[in-house]
Amino acid sequence: MKVYPFTHLPIHSFTHLLIIFLLFVPGYSHAESPVTNIKADLLEYTGNVYTAKGNVIITQGNRQLKASSVTLDNNTGDVRAYDNVEFTDGDNFLSSDRLLINISTSYARISQGKMFIKGENYHIEGDDIERLSEERYRIKRAAFTTCDGDQPCWKFKGRNINIHMNHIFTAQNVTFTVWNLPVLYLPYIALPIIQERQTGLLIPRIGYNTGEGVKINNAFFWAISESQDATIYADYYGEKGWGSGLEYRYVFRDDTGGQFNGYYINDTQLERDRWNVKYNHKQLISDDLSAKLRINYLNDETLYKDISEDIGERLQRTQDSDLYVNRRSDALSMHLWAQYTQNLTGESEGIFQRLPEAGLRVMDSRMGALPIYWNLASSASRWEEVNTTLTRLHFAPEISARLSGKGIVFIPKFSTEQTFYYIDGDTNPVHSDLYRIAATLSTKFYRSFTAGQGYILHFAEPSMAYEYAEGKVADVPDVPLLLYADRLFPPFNKGGTRVDYLKDKNIISFSLINRIVSIQDDRRYEPLYLRLTQFYNMNPDDSQSPDERLSDLRVEAVVRLFDTVSIDTDTVYSHKNKAIVSAGTDLKFLRDNGHLTIGQRYSTKTPSIEFLTASAGIRLHEIDTSVGLWYDNRDHRMRETNYTVKYGSQCWGITFSYRYRPEEAQFSVLLTLRGVGSVGRI
Repeated sequence: MKVYPFTHLPIHSFTHLLIIFLLFVPGYSHAESPVTNIKADLLEYTGNVYTAKGNVIITQGNRQLKASSVTLDNNTGDVRAYDNVEFTDGDNFLSSDRLLINISTSYARISQGKMFIKGENYHIEGDDIERLSEERYRIKRAAFTTCDGDQPCWKFKGRNINIHMNHIFTAQNVTFTVWNLPVLYLPYIALPIIQERQTGLLIPRIGYNTGEGVKINNAFFWAISESQDATIYADYYGEKGWGSGLEYRYVFRDDTGGQFNGYYINDTQLERDRWNVKYNHKQLISDDLSAKLRINYLNDETLYKDISEDIGERLQRTQDSDLYVNRRSDALSMHLWAQYTQNLTGESEGIFQRLPEAGLRVMDSRMGALPIYWNLASSASRWEEVNTTLTRLHFAPEISARLSGKGIVFIPKFSTEQTFYYIDGDTNPVHSDLYRIAATLSTKFYRSFTAGQGYILHFAEPSMAYEYAEGKVADVPDVPLLLYADRLFPPFNKGGTRVDYLKDKNIISFSLINRIVSIQDDRRYEPLYLRLTQFYNMNPDDSQSPDERLSDLRVEAVVRLFDTVSIDTDTVYSHKNKAIVSAGTDLKFLRDNGHLTIGQRYSTKTPSIEFLTASAGIRLHEIDTSVGLWYDNRDHRMRETNYTVKYGSQCWGITFSYRYRPEEAQFSVLLTLRGVGSVGRI
């Protein structure tokens, strides 16, 4: 629930960047160095000492050293450059009054130096920067920024800096200045250093929420090892008290790793303890055996609604925890699955727990040289609900053929499902039979049209499918059986009564896909995608009229007009009601300097919804503005609005965000320093 990205910078991280700049001054090795060329007005050699004077230019590979004078003492290994010293290494640049490098000991000293690293636009100035060895550095005074110009917008400064690589960093009088105005000061810091990821305190973040009051978020990042890290949180909510959390992540290999998130708050406003746990782990046990574990649990079902900033979590009605173990080969797949579902609405009835399920599946296997295949799905599972428990045995073999010719594909199938239910310890099971015959027929047509320097392709992909299903429940003639997406659901309702619904099928379904693809030179563009699906019930109930045999018509379409305008829609039309029963549509306008999206979500299904959505953004020079709206047209109230203003300059940016919901409002600020990271949260 509380995940902070690594862009949040530890207080001492700016000084870690000094290491990068110091490494800019290379250590030399005669064995590895390329050929060195020297140009100068005067070149002398006396006592094994080279002296170059006047417009000295020394080139070695992509490195170049310029100075008024340079001496190389082969006796001591010292290289000294004086006056107007400029050292270039690729795109990186250094200038100083004096430069000393010892090619034998790796000692280097820069006096009154300025460095520039082009990749991230790093600028650093320092007095008496010394590299004592490959791992030890000493700096009398240094300043760092990524802003160009003589008067940078922001800068970090520090004095008497000592660095021991992969060990410790110390500095005195550390300040952060904005337009030369100090805004953060630390008299002394002593912190451990890890070059790739750094252990340390994250900068505290302050915000305000009408439901939570003033918020202060504190965090400590711990780089445990190359494959593990952790973040520890200590947060203060003005209206609720203190909260603490832990995020632990680990990756032992590409297919083995996980993440743990836990949070606890002693809510003084509600006078109770509230906490949540999230844990995900995947494990490759062997080449053909793997396991996944997922744990999600709240001790208070309303915790997400109160403090989560994720809209998905706030609207979540249930959450699952499960363990899934799978062993797979080319022909077989076996699994063991246990699942627990927590109802976040506060009710316990109507939630079925799978504790556990064991399954065996035979993959499609060809029968000799014939184009005939068979497969098998089987499982044994135990289901529990407040007032009911049962054991379910399921066995479903299937035979199919794949016939094709002249662009037509025909796939007939025959399958049966045999299911046995042992309810509440009964010794005699309820037995259900289901038989299914199905077939699909599909093809694809296309036509090409010349258009300018390219051409347009029109694809039409019609398909038709027939499905007949008939089933019964043995010894329970008055109980019909319900089929949910080809799976038999547990045969009970909330009260534990044996209620198994199954509906016989005798339907023909139709699908038609139309696509238009434009190909101009190397550019491929699809201005239209349209899919229509519907089925016809050949054996309706007695209560149905002939007109009701047609199912709802589903229309999915994506229309792209030029490169800037697109329309996406997914609509369902009911012949029975003579009306649209659900629709989702988005109209989008996209330009380099702005965007506009207008959408709607509508459904008459329970629970019915009718939302209008809109978002817009525009960029003017260095300022981005955006707004997002979510309006409930059924209740005639605004559910959520978001306003954002972002300013971004060459080396820094700031984002102001305001979010309003009927139950709360929140204001937040995000400050970003190029090459350093971000402070705050959106």
